[in-house]
Amino acid sequence: MKTIIKTALASAVFVALSQMPFNSLAFEEKDEEEKEEPTLAESLKEKAAFEGFLDIYRDKEDGSGLIILEADDLNTPIIYSASTADGVVAAGTFRGDYRETKLLEFRRHYNRIDVVQKVNSFYFDPENPISKASHANTSDSVLASVEIAQEEDGKIAISLQELLKNESLHRVSPMPPSNPKDSDRAFSLGGLSDDKSRISKISNFPENTHVVVDYVFENSTPKVFGGSEIADQRYTTISLQHAFVKAPDNDYTPRRDDPRIGYFTNQVDDLTSANVVNYKDVIRRWDLQKKNPDADISDPVKPITWWIENTTPLEWRETITNAALSWNSSFEKAGISNAIVVKVQPDDATWSADDTRYNVLRWTSSPNPPFGGYGPAVAHPITGEIIAADIMLEYSFMQGRWLAEQVFTDGNQAHSNQLLAKKHEGGDKLVCSLGHAMSMNLQFAKVAGKLSELDDIENNTFLRQNMHYLIIHEIGHTLGLNHNMMATQLHGHREVHDASKTKGILAGSIMDYPAVNFAPVGMEQGDYFSEKPGPYDDWAIEYGYSQALADADKEEDRLNSILNRSTEPELAFGNDADDMRSPGRHVDPRINIFDMSSDAVSYAQDRFELIKSVSTDLKDKTLKEGQSHQELLSGFNILFREMFSQSQVVSRYVGGVYLNRAMVGQDGYTQPLTPVPADYQRKAMSTLNTFFFAADAVEHLEPLYAFLQRQRRGFSGWGQDESPKIHDRLLGAQKRVLDHLLHPNVTMRITDTALFGNEYPLNVMMKELSNGIFESDIKKDVNSYRQNLQVEYVERLIAASGLESNSSYDTITQATATYELKRIQDMADNSRGNSASKIHKQYIVDRINRAFHKSQA
Repeated sequence: MKTIIKTALASAVFVALSQMPFNSLAFEEKDEEEKEEPTLAESLKEKAAFEGFLDIYRDKEDGSGLIILEADDLNTPIIYSASTADGVVAAGTFRGDYRETKLLEFRRHYNRIDVVQKVNSFYFDPENPISKASHANTSDSVLASVEIAQEEDGKIAISLQELLKNESLHRVSPMPPSNPKDSDRAFSLGGLSDDKSRISKISNFPENTHVVVDYVFENSTPKVFGGSEIADQRYTTISLQHAFVKAPDNDYTPRRDDPRIGYFTNQVDDLTSANVVNYKDVIRRWDLQKKNPDADISDPVKPITWWIENTTPLEWRETITNAALSWNSSFEKAGISNAIVVKVQPDDATWSADDTRYNVLRWTSSPNPPFGGYGPAVAHPITGEIIAADIMLEYSFMQGRWLAEQVFTDGNQAHSNQLLAKKHEGGDKLVCSLGHAMSMNLQFAKVAGKLSELDDIENNTFLRQNMHYLIIHEIGHTLGLNHNMMATQLHGHREVHDASKTKGILAGSIMDYPAVNFAPVGMEQGDYFSEKPGPYDDWAIEYGYSQALADADKEEDRLNSILNRSTEPELAFGNDADDMRSPGRHVDPRINIFDMSSDAVSYAQDRFELIKSVSTDLKDKTLKEGQSHQELLSGFNILFREMFSQSQVVSRYVGGVYLNRAMVGQDGYTQPLTPVPADYQRKAMSTLNTFFFAADAVEHLEPLYAFLQRQRRGFSGWGQDESPKIHDRLLGAQKRVLDHLLHPNVTMRITDTALFGNEYPLNVMMKELSNGIFESDIKKDVNSYRQNLQVEYVERLIAASGLESNSSYDTITQATATYELKRIQDMADNSRGNSASKIHKQYIVDRINRAFHKSQA
């Protein structure tokens, strides 16, 4: 049967061909010959050329493009950097956000080009035979594999869009929340649209190639809106710049890291070392070399040049310039003069601030500002050499409308520090949130009457120092320095207000998040912020940038001689990993944010008194004829936030432990863990009981309650209770302090540290806390604030005791909590006080009885 079908088909084909004119067949054969593919050179002639580090050619009609690779581009490390050209804050990114830096290689595999990211986290001594197994059990990542489109005369063409119009090289969309329950509360971009996404801009230079891609995401049924900055919540665009940068080919010598000093690092483990600490970490820094190596002080061969973007208001440029140049004093002490140069971008400049060849101080004005200042840098992933940096600055930072909707209108958010702990997407770097703190400081200054107009920087010391500090801090990050949250210990709590003594330096480092230094009631105002690098900054720059010696052993001795100064009090250091901003987090209370002076508890007492003083005439300052009550509401929230912030600082000294990271045997070496002296822990507890837990703690704010009304805008606040929710607000702040004082880590630490010096035992600490919350009023009238606080405290003691359920606390804490419940039960005298107080005390006693009854059941 098959044979019959084949024969019939062949006959039909023959008949059809025999009926076609001979010259028609010849014509079609000739037409096929004329349709030969153009050569690569011919094809490129018809396209728009973007020649530079990696040549790119783009079709003039459909926008498709080709990347041209040559032999030298293959198997050669290239620095790749992804940054946001324009973003959406709700999606976790914003203009100027340096998202990722890594080393890539283009590798050929037959008819494909693979883009590979290598593992760079390990070192093998090449003299050790085990180095032959250096690739064992590690995995380089093939990020993309693109088919070769054409090849000719050593040139290889691959599709630009196949490489970049996707998320292969870098994930553009945010990672999903680690907790699935958070997914419904997070803004979701949806899926990437291939049709709508497009390559929007190509810029090419001899050692850099930049391609901006507009990634369009679609989510047809968004559950959470991203805000008014997105025109249609179903379609969101994030513009990402892919930068391919030639790796520096110079004589740069990496410098090792040390735990006593704070640089950003590239972390490497030496897998051929027998040392317990096998780290070969290197710091990130610029390649600053002296023109005259033999001179004590010399200009650099190539300075670090900063450009002030031409979008910057004219009246701010002098302050910004002076702030950036302030770092030159530190470099001079390290032997380099004029290390930093500042220029202004001309209005007719042909280059863009996105060009990584230029370090630019840039300004944006965002509807939902993610920062006040942000200072990222691109560093070689192996050597640590910094090759590019930018500083992004928010215009609203200096305009008094910072986070107005979230913070200064909604009091429940006024005591949240969550913005200050945001981890950067995907990487190991933290987003610097100093701008949030500085803007809140600015608002407190306005409330406290320290300034009237927010745009007169030339004539207002506070405004000038506020901006100056932000700039000098962010410049510090671009020099490689991470935060030093221990630096505010430099001066005493009174001395810090004396400008003749501080002389523009309030802290050991410019890299801290300090409390704004407002003078206490009755004292003359000194410096608000530091205006110069501190002694720690000078020391850190000396370590990172002073000229190396040629002899390796002598160089190691030289570096050690610098590092061995770490025990000098003015060189104290602790970064974000060590700070105590969150309850139960870390141990050293001196490493914290929003504190000031070597006596932070006394400084906080002065601040509490200042808040009381300011609140008494807040109505007179803010209520203006013909205007709403919005300014008073904002002022109230700022005062409340400041009170909460200082209570957080004070609470960390209870159960705290002072750290000393000195190496064994160096000058100033002591035991590395020393409990906070008992009398200072008691002082901290007494301060909390007096200014934060006491019955009259917020008495000074009470005349303002009836005026706490937000300004209506359209249908804002739809269906919400418009009352100010004073009790929830105060109790919420008190809960956060109790979260720390009664954290399992803290109570266990107090017991542990009794074994090596702590003289403020847990039973005494909890007795004084209980007394502070109950003793003054439990036998008489108890106001509604204290009723809330007392019930909350009893519930926490019950939870800690394990009377009703399994406890997460150690047995000593359980026993102490049980004992305190008995004491409170005996304290509660129901025969005295007004009717509401008797009801409250009866509830307290009944609640404790039920807990004990349940434990016996």
